[in-house]
Amino acid sequence: MRKLIILNTIIDFIWILSCIPILILGFGFIIYMFFNPEILEIWQTNGFDSNAPIWIKQFATVIFYGIACGLIFAVFLFRKTLCYFRRKKPFDSYVIESYNTIGKILIGLSLFSMVFMFMMQLVFNSKLVIDLGVSPYLLLLSLGLFFMVLSESFKIAKHAKNDSELTI
Repeated sequence: MRKLIILNTIIDFIWILSCIPILILGFGFIIYMFFNPEILEIWQTNGFDSNAPIWIKQFATVIFYGIACGLIFAVFLFRKTLCYFRRKKPFDSYVIESYNTIGKILIGLSLFSMVFMFMMQLVFNSKLVIDLGVSPYLLLLSLGLFFMVLSESFKIAKHAKNDSELTI
């Protein structure tokens, strides 16, 4: 139980200090960049060329913000499932569905991010780059698959628990 409290505290800390400000400040930045495109001159990521047209930078910024919002939603769902664990209801159907949803979100975001970064390399650097090493996208994909497996494990455990309660 102590580990659960520590995990819940860490997730709450991440939620308050990073997720909420990213949502608010990111939305403000997205709105501001359409009124003042010169703010995008500071925008350089992963060695991308800063001489790209403004509309491409605006589009890329909106996509990055959408990816961040998807990750924040996954953290939000995980945070809600921890409440069920604290109430000693780990096999609730909401927890099982949430873990499956978190897995699908993470897999979708990782695949979308891989394709988007590949396209960004083509647009910004005019290079065809394929990286077969360890990348954050591969880690995100693995984490998504882990949550989906965890969801299936909880579903099997819930059925086993219900069957054992029926036999007694």
